[in-house]
Amino acid sequence: MTDLFRALRPHQWIKNLLVFAGPVFSLRMFDVEAMTTASLTFLLFCAAASSVYLFNDIRDRDRDRLHPKKRHRPIAAGRLSVGLATAASVALGAGAIAGAFLLGPAGLGWLFVAYLVMQLAYTLKLKEVPIVDALIVAIGFVMRAVSGAIAIEVTISTWLLICTTFFALFI
Repeated sequence: MTDLFRALRPHQWIKNLLVFAGPVFSLRMFDVEAMTTASLTFLLFCAAASSVYLFNDIRDRDRDRLHPKKRHRPIAAGRLSVGLATAASVALGAGAIAGAFLLGPAGLGWLFVAYLVMQLAYTLKLKEVPIVDALIVAIGFVMRAVSGAIAIEVTISTWLLICTTFFALFI
């Protein structure tokens, strides 16, 4: 079980804190309902991102075995079966989409669908296309920030979009 948890890459979940930008910039960070909804959106993004990490690790396992650091990842090292990783990836992705549709307005659910489709396309091919790969990573950050605003049903500030986009491209 620890190998499955490690494969979910919880150290990467910090990126998902961007969902709290909507409540913060709309001055609703002390609104219990808004923060509860944003917290649930954060958890859903953790599930969606982990679904993608598992899919990526399954797909790249042979290449990862040859990499000095990535060879220690649970799937590449053979400590986590492809079957279990696949089941977890599908369950997390489907759960994140279903949860997003249940939690907020339909726009939140469709944002999760778009995020997962974009990330799957990235894993399958687009990470090999220069500039497009960087843009997809940046768009992923923006989608996290936008999801927080959609979830609590506030207007998405132009400044939020601009700042998040530039910050993401800078990274």
